[in-house]
Amino acid sequence: MVLRKPYAFLIKHFRLIHLIITVLFGLVALKCRNIYMFLKKVIEASTNRYDAPMYINYGIFVYILLALVLCFLVQWLLKYKDKPRRLYKFTIGIYFIIIIFMFILFGYMGGFANAVAEQKTIRLYRDILTITLLFQYYTVFVMLIRGLGFDIKKFDFNRDMQELNAEAGDSEEVEVNVGIDTTNVMRVARKGQRELTYFFKEFKVYIVVILAVIVAFLGYKGFIFVKTKYKVYSVDEPFGYNNIITIKDGYYASYGNKKYVIINFNIYKYGAKEQFNTGNLTLHVGRKKYSVDKNICYRFNDLGNCYKKQYVTENESNYILAYEVDELKNNQVYVVYNDYYDNNYKVKIYLKGE
Repeated sequence: MVLRKPYAFLIKHFRLIHLIITVLFGLVALKCRNIYMFLKKVIEASTNRYDAPMYINYGIFVYILLALVLCFLVQWLLKYKDKPRRLYKFTIGIYFIIIIFMFILFGYMGGFANAVAEQKTIRLYRDILTITLLFQYYTVFVMLIRGLGFDIKKFDFNRDMQELNAEAGDSEEVEVNVGIDTTNVMRVARKGQRELTYFFKEFKVYIVVILAVIVAFLGYKGFIFVKTKYKVYSVDEPFGYNNIITIKDGYYASYGNKKYVIINFNIYKYGAKEQFNTGNLTLHVGRKKYSVDKNICYRFNDLGNCYKKQYVTENESNYILAYEVDELKNNQVYVVYNDYYDNNYKVKIYLKGE
């Protein structure tokens, strides 16, 4: 098998590579600016914090990592050609820091539903994000200049191939024997290990810090996920993200030959008023799941006001919902609420007689 050294290819596509880096970093800057504008809105009115899930997008890290890979390739080329490469080392280091900061920021924004954002803290995040945006704008501008070929004198990468020092050796063919030779395999493995060691030593601090932050963040997220997913709420304990619900009581009753469970609950929300989707509040008795019976609720008006598509606002209101059930197992009755943001909340209730 015959391979070619990549240096001539990188030199030939130097501008294109920088334009791709510009686009990737530009997308990152745009998304960060949107987050910055969101934080400003939260500072102005804390109720805006419930829009946080719209701005928590971990796909931003894909753009950063792709751009950093390209930056590393350019840095590798410049090192081979013995040309200035400080800008790319600086860019790699800064964006490693930005990755860490965005991980922390997303974790902080993920808690907006359960706590009011403190003005002092959120202003700090906003100010740090402002600083990162300044670095991002500078990087995008410089990469765009390189991509358009304006920085000719300093790097000499925009002349013909000879002036670029694209020597024959930069693209010479290298014959690779596809047969398995353990000696060659071990030699290649040792060489790869040495190069990997050099790379690790050069970027040791960045690599260790980013790995530590990622491990800590994933551990924290895993803990929160398990705690939230398997937590069982009690009566009078509020829960929810889009709608804040508190189960007050549960009753069982018979009407004709049928059995019913009536749930009494309080509900309110922040932001624009909306109707509540009762289909998201299901009753579980044993292994069976039941949906709201909207046609029978009026018969239990003595237990509360039936919910009939009233608007949910910032003012807490009390309603009841009725469920027709096949059997009653008072020690196995739960209400499960599937929130707008795909969060499930489970409440244990003990039924009272009507």
